[in-house]
Amino acid sequence: MRATSQSDLNLSRNASDGDAAAWDELIHRYGGRIFGIARQFARDPAEAEDLTQEIFLKLYRNLHRYRGDVPLVAWSLKLSRNLCIEHYRRTRHERRSGVASEDLLEQMPGTDDPRETVERRQRLATVQRAMAQMSRDLALVVALRDLQGLSYEETAATLEIPMGTLKSRLVRARRELAERVADLVQPVPPEGDGAWKEASSW
Repeated sequence: MRATSQSDLNLSRNASDGDAAAWDELIHRYGGRIFGIARQFARDPAEAEDLTQEIFLKLYRNLHRYRGDVPLVAWSLKLSRNLCIEHYRRTRHERRSGVASEDLLEQMPGTDDPRETVERRQRLATVQRAMAQMSRDLALVVALRDLQGLSYEETAATLEIPMGTLKSRLVRARRELAERVADLVQPVPPEGDGAWKEASSW
């Protein structure tokens, strides 16, 4: 076992045994990254805070399962993503309202034009409504790869599917998303393809 893995194993065991200092160290190391993942799946910062607390609770309850065969950060982030995916599945129906996430808006290119900002918000809301109408598997692959920005390898590992399956599913998901966006914005003005351009730019 590598030294890093041994250090991770010791930290996880100590935290699992109730060592407050070890638990604080774990939060210090990974808290920011876990919150960052939660923000990608939550509709606002307050929901992300709640989701982060839920993740840490589950992390604490599962620390005894960590065996040190992978870095603790990778193990923790995979558990976090899995819980975020569960959260996304539970709340998909609520996203049909089309309220644009401020966090997703922040990730898009900025503008000083208030009218353009409103238009961007509307386009993003349309994309979110379109995703809420898609199947769970297709919506998830878009959320992970295009919204959260995971690599192909990370997305495949998180969803536990082969790389070939991921790529073909992503092609189908992007095509369906484009079609659903087009349906939602009919009749389409000359510049009406902006919603899909926004989505594909993620």
